[in-house]
Amino acid sequence: MKFFMRQTVRNIARHGKKSILHFLIGVLTVLILDVYAGNMDSTERQLANLPEAITVTARISTLNGSQKEGMTIREDRVMGVRESEYVKDPVFTVRLKFGFGAFTVEEYKENLNHYGMGMNAPEGVSGMKREEITFLPGVDERILETAQKACILDAALMEERGLHLGDDVMLTLFYYRYALEGSEIFIEPLITDTYQIVGSMQIGDFRGNWVPPEVILPFDYMREAYHSQGIEFFADSGFFVVKDPFQLNALKAQMHDEVKFLPVVTRAKFRSDGNALTIMDESFIRSAETLSKNLALFRGMLPFLVVIVIFIGYLCSYLSLQSRREEYALMRSLGTGRGRSFFLLFWETAFVAAGACLFGSLAAWVFLHPAVSVLALSGAMFFLAFVSGAAMAVLAIHRLSVMEMLTKKD
Repeated sequence: MKFFMRQTVRNIARHGKKSILHFLIGVLTVLILDVYAGNMDSTERQLANLPEAITVTARISTLNGSQKEGMTIREDRVMGVRESEYVKDPVFTVRLKFGFGAFTVEEYKENLNHYGMGMNAPEGVSGMKREEITFLPGVDERILETAQKACILDAALMEERGLHLGDDVMLTLFYYRYALEGSEIFIEPLITDTYQIVGSMQIGDFRGNWVPPEVILPFDYMREAYHSQGIEFFADSGFFVVKDPFQLNALKAQMHDEVKFLPVVTRAKFRSDGNALTIMDESFIRSAETLSKNLALFRGMLPFLVVIVIFIGYLCSYLSLQSRREEYALMRSLGTGRGRSFFLLFWETAFVAAGACLFGSLAAWVFLHPAVSVLALSGAMFFLAFVSGAAMAVLAIHRLSVMEMLTKKD
C-alpha cells in the first residue's frame, strides 16, 4: 500500500499540469453539484414546512354561503369536527342574552339587556386578543374548554356592578332560536345559575357582525345547559384549522361522508342551517403543486447528472492516458501485473478527485452556506461518479495490446 501511495504522489507531481486541470474541473463540478443539491434540499424543506407557512382554515356557513354567524349548526356536526383527527383548534360559539339575578319571562324587558356568547376559545370573539383577558391566578383560556360554571365579564360592566375577579354572580340566560327558513329570530329562556367570575375582558377592536359580548361562558357548559332543559343544542358559528394540509383529501372525505357537510351552492335558497363547509386551501394547493413539480424536476435530473459526471471522469482520464500509453506498456513489459498497473493509474485520478471534492465542498460551505448533509450528498455523488468514469477509462487502456502500444505512437 505504501508503494501505491508513493508512486501515486510521484505521478501526480510528474504530470502536474494535467493533475491541476483535472483538479479544477473537479472543483467546478463539485460546486455545480452543491448548487443543485442545495436547491433540491431547499425545495424539500419548503414543501415539508409549507403547513407552517400557509395555514389552511375552514369555516362553516349556510348552504348558499351568505351567512357564517347566526346559524343553526347541529350538535352532531359540532362533535364531528371537534373529534376529527384531521382538525386542530376548532372554535365554536353560541349566542345568548342575559340579565343579572333571577327573573321571570314576563320581567325580561327590565332585565334582559345584555349580550353574551358561549365559546371554547377566545378566538370565538372576532378581533379580541388573548392578552385582552385578565384571568384569576391559576386560570387561563383553557377553562372555556370545560363545562365549569364560570364566566368572563366585560371589565366596564364589572366596574359598573361593583364586581371583582373571583366573585360569584347570578345570571339568567336566554338563547337564540333561528327559524329554519326565513330570517325570524326568537329569544327564549334557557337557565338561571350562579357563576364564578374567572376573568375580565376589554375588547379593543371588535370585528364581528353582531354586538360585542359582555359575558363569555364555556361552550360545553352551554351544551349541558341546553340538555338539562330538554332543548336541542345548536352552535351559532364554527371554524377550525386543518391539522395536516397534506391530508386534505382525507379531511374532505370525512367531513362529507361522516359529518355530512356540503359544499357551498351560491344559488341555493337561504336557510339558517349551518350545513356547508368552505376550506380555504387554494394558496396551499397552488404552492404545494409548484414545489412538488420543482422537486420532481430535481429528482428527475439526478440520473442525468450522475451520467454526466461519470462521462466527465471518463473523458478526463481517457485524454490524460492517451499520452501515457507507452508508460503503461513499459510498466507491463517490466513485469507489473494487470491489477497492479490498473490501480497505479486509478489511484492518481482518485486522489485528484478526492482533493477536488474536499476543496470544492469547502468553497461551497464558505460561499453558499449549504447544510452539511447537502455537502456530503453532492461530494459523495461527485466522487463515486467521477472515479467510476475514471475506472472505465483505465479499463479501456487496459484492454489494449502491450506490443501494439510499444510499436505505435498516437
